[in-house]
Amino acid sequence: MTDTHTSAEHTATEHEHGEGCGHEAVSHGDHVDYLHDGHRHAVHGDHYDEH
Repeated sequence: MTDTHTSAEHTATEHEHGEGCGHEAVSHGDHVDYLHDGHRHAVHGDHYDEH
């Protein structure tokens, strides 16, 4: 099985995922993914990666 990571359609400056942002948080290895519009986003620098 291969994990494919692509950049999400919005940047971290357009919406900041975090505690209280309104999206469900899911622990994923050494980071947290946020469920958003049917996607899992993870912060990666100034943008989000889709998992």
